[in-house]
Amino acid sequence: MAWELVNGTIITPRDVLERGAITIDKTRIAQVSKSSRKSADAMQIDVNGMLVFPGLINCHDHLLGTYVPRVGDRRPYMNWLEWDNDLKSSPVYAERQQIESSDLYQLGGYRHLLCGITRVQDHIPHFVRELFAKNMPIRIISDFAMAHSVTSYALKWGDGIELEHAKAKEKNIPFITHCSEGFDEETLKSVETLAAKKALSKQTVLIHGIAFSDRDIEMLAEHQCNVVWCPVSNLYMFEQTARVKELMDAGVNVTLGTDSPMSGSFSIFEELRTAREFYRFAYGREIDDHLLVDMMTVNAARAMCLADAGEISEGKTADLLLIDGNSTNPWASLTHADYADIMLVIADGMPRYGDIAFAPVFDAMKIPYETLLVKGARKILAGDALELQNRVRRAVKYRKELDFLPIEAA
Repeated sequence: MAWELVNGTIITPRDVLERGAITIDKTRIAQVSKSSRKSADAMQIDVNGMLVFPGLINCHDHLLGTYVPRVGDRRPYMNWLEWDNDLKSSPVYAERQQIESSDLYQLGGYRHLLCGITRVQDHIPHFVRELFAKNMPIRIISDFAMAHSVTSYALKWGDGIELEHAKAKEKNIPFITHCSEGFDEETLKSVETLAAKKALSKQTVLIHGIAFSDRDIEMLAEHQCNVVWCPVSNLYMFEQTARVKELMDAGVNVTLGTDSPMSGSFSIFEELRTAREFYRFAYGREIDDHLLVDMMTVNAARAMCLADAGEISEGKTADLLLIDGNSTNPWASLTHADYADIMLVIADGMPRYGDIAFAPVFDAMKIPYETLLVKGARKILAGDALELQNRVRRAVKYRKELDFLPIEAA
């Protein structure tokens, strides 16, 4: 069934279309136009000037790590392994192990859906994700080659850097690895190691990059590589983050990632606030809101080799985010948004989450939903997040508060 959003402010995100209309047919955007006539064939939803963005893309998470509180008694760390050792020996890790892995995945999916994220890259071996990521509320990016990281103490994920990168180039899929996440001698040489293995290309996606040197940045730009910036996780674990302005000035494609809430942000809203604060502190100026939106849309789609995502245009997958905001500077409205501002999230052409005002749309499309409070705002969700929350509490045998999932029964 085709249906339409009309009277919206559409941010493609390159351009702004006032009083625009989007026709959705099955899972795809069939048409984007400046206006829409009354249609006898398609249900029309008047969104009354709401801002319409492409669904957001989170380029780094570990969904099995969707739990709190953060771990890090010995910060700042020398490398990721020191933190991982603290994680594995912590009481909260033992508590997390009481929860079904499939439920941790669901927590991660709902955590992102409530913020307008419709796709996420889950950095873990494919066989693990395939075991537990069932019936997710958002799409998990699954077509990529990978390594865990570049050092000798990296986890043995994938078939080795050379083979995995060759696979990425052959299939035009991303080759994704943690890189330069720390300050030991091996970590500092991560980009050099990748260059020696001929693993730098437009398919290469490097997560974190807090120790990139000037020469590293030159090489990444030369080979059209991509970097995932995770400021909350980096600043928490290492008290340092990527040299994001230098990367962008060199022409490196930069995206955003939340990492897991056991070291990273609870939401993309927190990630955006931290990104702005860090940029202001490090460079003495404000980061352009348009750049931040690009990091979560067009830049992310480019890094993840997603030809169907990141923009609002005909033929793209109908992943859309509607927010309440000011059309004078819609990019700032998104980068300063919070839970209450999320009005509707559409994934693969179907409403998944939104404000209570959109209940008639869910009803008309026969989409079952639950009503809940999200930070006090009445919302509806195509899913069962409240029962998931209760399952987690039963598993750990107390009323666990999950800061990244601020829901309660309405």
